[in-house]
Amino acid sequence: MFVDALGSGLYLPFTLVFVQAVTELPVQTVGLGLTVAAFAGLVANPLAGVAADRFGARQVLIASYLLRVVGFACYPLVHGFAMFIVIAAVVSAGDRSFYPANSAYVADHAQGAARDRLYALVSTGRNVGLGIGGLLAAGAVQLADKAGYQVIAVLNAASFLIAAVLLAATGRSGRANRRAVRQRPRDLFAGYGRVFRDRTFRRLTFAELAFTGGHSVIPIAIPLYATVVLHAPAGLLGLLFTLNTILVAAGQLPVLRWQQRARRTHAMALAGMVFVASFGAFALAAALPAGPALTVGLVLAVVLCTLGELLHARPSASLAAALAPEAYRGRYLATYQLTWAVSAVATPGAFAGLIAFDARLLWLILAVATAVASVALLRLAATLPATAQRA
Repeated sequence: MFVDALGSGLYLPFTLVFVQAVTELPVQTVGLGLTVAAFAGLVANPLAGVAADRFGARQVLIASYLLRVVGFACYPLVHGFAMFIVIAAVVSAGDRSFYPANSAYVADHAQGAARDRLYALVSTGRNVGLGIGGLLAAGAVQLADKAGYQVIAVLNAASFLIAAVLLAATGRSGRANRRAVRQRPRDLFAGYGRVFRDRTFRRLTFAELAFTGGHSVIPIAIPLYATVVLHAPAGLLGLLFTLNTILVAAGQLPVLRWQQRARRTHAMALAGMVFVASFGAFALAAALPAGPALTVGLVLAVVLCTLGELLHARPSASLAAALAPEAYRGRYLATYQLTWAVSAVATPGAFAGLIAFDARLLWLILAVATAVASVALLRLAATLPATAQRA
């Protein structure tokens, strides 16, 4: 997971710039192509859930790595829009297949408190990898300019190949996946009907959709809000992103220890209230004068938002895994992860439109949606078994 994140960190900080430099296509064309490719990821998400139940989460993870090996190795060869769409769709399919398979693979390896710790450890490793990858990417571009992006494409493909080899070498599959292989082929997609009929899981999934907005604020909303509305210096953005990365990497395990005795629904609801406070802090930052006051205001808002991320991430993943029947775990977690895929498609345009119209409306909508989701989780708590609520 660390090697995978190291490769992802090489291009995630400036995806649009990276793809434009490597393919030499116009920026508008690249933006349109990435949007179209994102829809391919939406399709890949439920397919990955079926494949995880049929063949095992580990095999789907390896396939997601190999898809991205092919995609990033081919990026430097792209010289037309049609080929770019195909390659970007392959990368998007690999990205979106990874998340449900990753959740199912971790869930297959541990239960109870051990599963919570493993989710937290994987998240820590991924964030450290993303941070280091971002630093390496900045150095490559600074030293080699345009050729640096070509180097990033090759290194990224190599990192996913190494991750696939490492994962293949483990030779370990989950107990649930071995049992699920016996399912009849005609029942594979019918299994999603079971997911949609599960009222408790459906309510949890809708609540999760609101929380994805909070997780999207720092990477998507803040760059535009800080520069367009607050007229903050570009250098401050780097500080805010670095602060977020350090806090997430360092805070996962301490927050996990603090949450050990808390009910998962209540921990998520608390995270929602912290998110709401951070949205209020971002809105109030517009009233601060430029200079030290604005910097301090944004730093405090980012700290609150990051705390919301930390408080939400572990109980959310663990609760979803605990509610998923073993034989259908891939499909359950693919449905849960689909909220993040939908958010990845919808939030860039929605955030940009709201900030251009009235940024206060963005913070109000996010606050109301997250508060409603938090209340829904507290009401859901009474219907859940104790084994799902606590590690």
